[in-house]
Amino acid sequence: MAPRKYNLGKRAASVQDRRSKIVDAIVSLHAEKGVLATSVEDIARRADVALGTVQRHFPSLDDMIRACGPRIVEIAKPPSPEIVSERHSLPERVKILVEELFAFYERAAPWLEVGRCERKKLPLLDANLHHLEQRLDALVREAFRAVSFDREGRKLVTALTDFYVWKSLSDQGMRKEAPHLITQVLLFCLEARGLTILSAQPT
Repeated sequence: MAPRKYNLGKRAASVQDRRSKIVDAIVSLHAEKGVLATSVEDIARRADVALGTVQRHFPSLDDMIRACGPRIVEIAKPPSPEIVSERHSLPERVKILVEELFAFYERAAPWLEVGRCERKKLPLLDANLHHLEQRLDALVREAFRAVSFDREGRKLVTALTDFYVWKSLSDQGMRKEAPHLITQVLLFCLEARGLTILSAQPT
């Protein structure tokens, strides 16, 4: 009985390895070609498996999108609200927020570009991006939790720290300067709203 159990364990591990290999192939192809332009044949060729193996693991496009989401999150590592704390002053929070968001955009750029272009055609992809947007909005909320910050102020921060702001600056050859530039712009705007004089101390 022991050899049979061992063989079954090896087989299960082999199946999981093959699935992981296919997921990695899908993730890379979606970044290169887009979700809609990636064919099952492309995936099989990239993963070096049979066409039927891809179809058996992922019968539909939604199955692929569902499997790729966690892998992309693992690679891109979106920032969480814990990056800021009540010990940080408001200028420090703005600096951390911009630096962390822009670093995330650099890691996630290929998938964010594809996702924003194709989300209207793929409801599950749209739902995944909506979840990410909520997560990033929570980050902005946490960054300004200890100060008097209205909805319009939060919208301003969200707009100026958007992916396409980072992309535009990067496309202009200003990738390294981008976090500092946007931090300064935000601090100027927030000062005009009377917020930079407030320190985010524990209440």
